[in-house]
Amino acid sequence: MNDVEFDPHAGIALTDEESAYIRGNRTPVVGSLLMSTSKYLNSPNFRDLYAQMGLRRVGREVSAAYLIPDVNKAMDEVTDYPAVLARIAAARKRLPEFDQWLEERFVSDIQPEHIKDCAPGTLGSWIYDFITNSGMKLDIMFLGEPKNDFQYINKRRMQTHDILHMVTGLDTSLVGEACLNIANVMSEANYFGDDELFGDLNRGAIFLATTNLMRNACHYPSVVPTQLEGFARGYALGSKQKKPLFMINWEPYFDWKIEDIREEFSFQDGPPDGSWTWTGSAAMDAE
Repeated sequence: MNDVEFDPHAGIALTDEESAYIRGNRTPVVGSLLMSTSKYLNSPNFRDLYAQMGLRRVGREVSAAYLIPDVNKAMDEVTDYPAVLARIAAARKRLPEFDQWLEERFVSDIQPEHIKDCAPGTLGSWIYDFITNSGMKLDIMFLGEPKNDFQYINKRRMQTHDILHMVTGLDTSLVGEACLNIANVMSEANYFGDDELFGDLNRGAIFLATTNLMRNACHYPSVVPTQLEGFARGYALGSKQKKPLFMINWEPYFDWKIEDIREEFSFQDGPPDGSWTWTGSAAMDAE
């Protein structure tokens, strides 16, 4: 294939005339520094991490999530926290259920001994197997006591993250992770509407989902159709929800069968069990 002759002018670059039409014959302001009206583009860390996450390969020398701490730091730098907290306060006034949930400040402390006797097939048994057999933890980020409502929301989002993989059927493959992000986005869109708070709460999820898709398109294209299927499944599942998934306390459901939980919450949009497993290795470099 490398021996095929190629005319360098036969690619997809536009002609000057085509470019002028697309650009509307307008010229941006020229200056000595990179400037824009987007604080995200103006942030060296944010734009670098967005490019890295979207364009990198997924090698085996570090974990696929290796850059997440850097992404969180970049997000921190472009977030106007006083404005976010003001929007949360406004949402509390118009959404009594949200206000009560924040007031209660429930925090999980799930220990294996609490769920070791749950019957097979129940949520409790699934969580017990996860904790005891995977070597992983449910609580891995935002471990300290939350200092404000925004920190509490993120703490609960992380405490319920792996449980949501179990109950929704959107698995822990790289595709499943992005699709659960989409489900969360839609459940929160339903609840908060077009309020700016929706953007505040979901910018990170959309960052990860979109860079995941671009990364696969660049390096692992065989995964892309399945990922788009997953986005559709996540969209469908999230759109049925009456409140954000992070607001659900799962402790009362430990003795429920997984299939009954899925019926209760309209979690029927996950793929057939195991059908996305292949994407885990397909969306990474070979050994």
